[in-house]
Amino acid sequence: MNFAESLAAYSLVTYVLQVKDRHNGNILLDNDGHIIHLDWGFIFTSSPAGNMNFEKSPFKLTDEFVDVLNGMESKYFRHFRQCLIDGYHAIHHKADEFITLVEMMTLSQGDLACFVGGRDEVIDELWSRLLPYKG
Repeated sequence: MNFAESLAAYSLVTYVLQVKDRHNGNILLDNDGHIIHLDWGFIFTSSPAGNMNFEKSPFKLTDEFVDVLNGMESKYFRHFRQCLIDGYHAIHHKADEFITLVEMMTLSQGDLACFVGGRDEVIDELWSRLLPYKG
């Protein structure tokens, strides 16, 4: 269950922040089944070699992760899926606050590599992930 919950949090964070360069060398597992994330160098609009098409999937859910959950029909996968849904709803309800924090970062530290795509692009894409139906 620890792994399922940690994987759901990992999936949400990497989706919302658009964390890239996720591979097995950047993901560790502790003795209690929690995922430990390494190398946060590429988020929002930064990407290895500036290639924004580097990763197409919203978050990384490998066959190995599904195997640890005992397959897609297991109670662990169902728990992961429910945590993912509940977590997204929680983030969705706090979208305004989260986006305000990122906007403040773009104003005070706009020269960070994660904002290379520009403030408007970062914020617009963040809105589209957090509130996809906002008109």
